[in-house]
Amino acid sequence: MRYGKIRIEDGFFVFNRHMMLNSLPCKDILWAYMRREGADRTGEKQLIINYLVIITRRQKRYKFDMTEQEVQDCLRLLKVLNPDMAVGFPKGSRLPLQNLPNTRDLGALMTEDGSHILPRKLLRSGEIYHASMADSRILSEEYNVKTVIDFRSAAEVKKKPDDIMAGVEYYHIPILDEESGGRSFFEQVMSCYGDTDKYMQDRYRSFLTDEYSLKQYARFLDVLLHVKNGAVVFHSTTGEDRAGVGTALLLFALGVSKETIRKDFIRSNPCFEEELKYMHRLYRAYRPENIQKFENLTAFYQVKESYINTVFDVIEKENGGVEKFLRKKLYLTPKALEELRNKYLI
Repeated sequence: MRYGKIRIEDGFFVFNRHMMLNSLPCKDILWAYMRREGADRTGEKQLIINYLVIITRRQKRYKFDMTEQEVQDCLRLLKVLNPDMAVGFPKGSRLPLQNLPNTRDLGALMTEDGSHILPRKLLRSGEIYHASMADSRILSEEYNVKTVIDFRSAAEVKKKPDDIMAGVEYYHIPILDEESGGRSFFEQVMSCYGDTDKYMQDRYRSFLTDEYSLKQYARFLDVLLHVKNGAVVFHSTTGEDRAGVGTALLLFALGVSKETIRKDFIRSNPCFEEELKYMHRLYRAYRPENIQKFENLTAFYQVKESYINTVFDVIEKENGGVEKFLRKKLYLTPKALEELRNKYLI
């Protein structure tokens, strides 16, 4: 098949480069995506050019100008010929799922040295108990999910067990040791009176100071280090707090900046806007006398920068910085960090 200046035939990606014909095995393409340049941001019409960008296993990068339709058709064919190839440029965006509002792809987030996380490898999420058949198909077929890591307590898992897809390896790594006698986080927040912000900041502090929680996060990173193939979904109940801290620790280990980590953390808020509005209406209708609970509801469905700033403070002010924290608290040696980055970065 011919697409613009390239063609795909017999499993090879064929193109001219520097007056020479090149034949690249499609199996050697690690990541492919569409890039658009010349977008109108000033109110003046500009020429918009679409490019197909491919990155090989040897980390060579090629760019070909095509029409948008040619790029999309080419990507579809390449994905058929190389199912393990990463596609798209999600940059932490939500997956197109029906019943899982806070499932996001960490792919394309940039590290401080200019590398990117490979798309469709690291997915953060809330509970997947409510996944529809279409959601499960997308996760298993389009994202090739092979590993699920569950941060919830045993009581939460018993109440809403994950719908594990065929061929998926499941790890139960509860971050907290049976929270408050088995009460869910929702029950804890809703029974909280007083300063909700302080309650949440103390909770985040406990994730990085409690010995049990630290060992569980270390287990989480160790599982990621030894995953053999496919994508990983790691999740808590809403995907904000336990999964949010786990994501921050993973991104620190991969060399992502604090500002990028903060932006990714806050992305949970728009994912739950509709759910929060619904719960507010529900409480107004059935418990109008309990106005205090509105703030507690917000704490369950929304995050604040002060929460992730608490994580940064614990790491930097109480542990001497990211490098020392990763080594001493999460047992990530320089060799382990290098292996983790080689596995998930390009």
